[in-house]
Amino acid sequence: MHKGSMRVEPRWAGRSQRPEKEERLRIGITPGEGTDSDYGILARLFAESSAFETALPFAYGSAKKLVEAARRIGINEANPLVQRNIVDVKGRRVQVVEPERPEDAPDRDIYSIFQEVVADLKGGHLRALVSLPINEGNVRQSHPDFKNQAVSVASAFPGNPFRMLLCGTTRLSFLTTVRREDSESYLSNQRIEQRLRDLYRTLQMDFSITAPRIAVLGMNKDLQSDRITLPGTQRIMPVVNALLESGMPVFGPFPARAFFMSGEAQAFDAVLCMYKEQMEMCIENRRMEDMCYFTASLPVIHIETMPVGDDLETAFRSLFRAVCLAMDMDAARQQNRLLNESPLGYASCRANRRDVKDDDIPEKMLAEDQQS
Repeated sequence: MHKGSMRVEPRWAGRSQRPEKEERLRIGITPGEGTDSDYGILARLFAESSAFETALPFAYGSAKKLVEAARRIGINEANPLVQRNIVDVKGRRVQVVEPERPEDAPDRDIYSIFQEVVADLKGGHLRALVSLPINEGNVRQSHPDFKNQAVSVASAFPGNPFRMLLCGTTRLSFLTTVRREDSESYLSNQRIEQRLRDLYRTLQMDFSITAPRIAVLGMNKDLQSDRITLPGTQRIMPVVNALLESGMPVFGPFPARAFFMSGEAQAFDAVLCMYKEQMEMCIENRRMEDMCYFTASLPVIHIETMPVGDDLETAFRSLFRAVCLAMDMDAARQQNRLLNESPLGYASCRANRRDVKDDDIPEKMLAEDQQS
């Protein structure tokens, strides 16, 4: 453990461990800009590796830089295992994925590292990824096609992925980042409904919330107004009413400023904002270390931490929380997958009963059981 630091117990401490034969969840971590500070954060995290009993966090990047950063912050026993391929990452030792290259070759840049990460995600070798923040503008100078880390991950998979901002117990999503005066074409009824359905499904599958309550903000162009405009209400209300009648607890629209100022957000499991500026109202006075971005509606888990300054311990806590969150999300997904395969435990119950034979069970039920 880092000298003079306090051990941070994760949320999942004390839970029953997985069977020894089950491979621990591998969580890849990218080194951000690849600076000494970024590798110092990784070294600080791996100093707490004994806390991760059900997962194996590992780094992409340079093992040499990781060792040097560890020594700078007083962790002299750092000795990571270098793996050339992600499939070799296993066990409990701190590991770094670093493909073999000529000795005179320059260090891999952020773009090349992230391309390797996306390939591992797309190839099914990695279920969870945590990214340290980067300056996208610096990457675009050499690679104009690069937008950001979330888009790079999302582009590897089909579907309609979207970003969520996780801020403590508050979960937010937004529909558009374009200028408000040009945004009405982006805020169609179909797009609002689709995002609400995707958000609802994400809260169930990734956060284990059975019937999540979602608040919808209005389309006010004047974000300081405490009232919602009639055109925006007429567009949003039919969507909200239809979903509410179908059994989905969706409510709104609410005026953004009054909604966040009154603390009403605490009564909901998530908030759908029309504009990114509305979401930023919620986080005006929050600590950056308590926030992270989640790329939702993907078959993999991708979490990106927020820039928190130069303080090592603050950055470590932010990364530690993100890793723990990835573990919780993966556990929720695995649990939901098992429940969907056998919702009532039918197969296991039938296998354990001596008085029930296949001949006693209707053919339709047997066919459904085999399909599950």
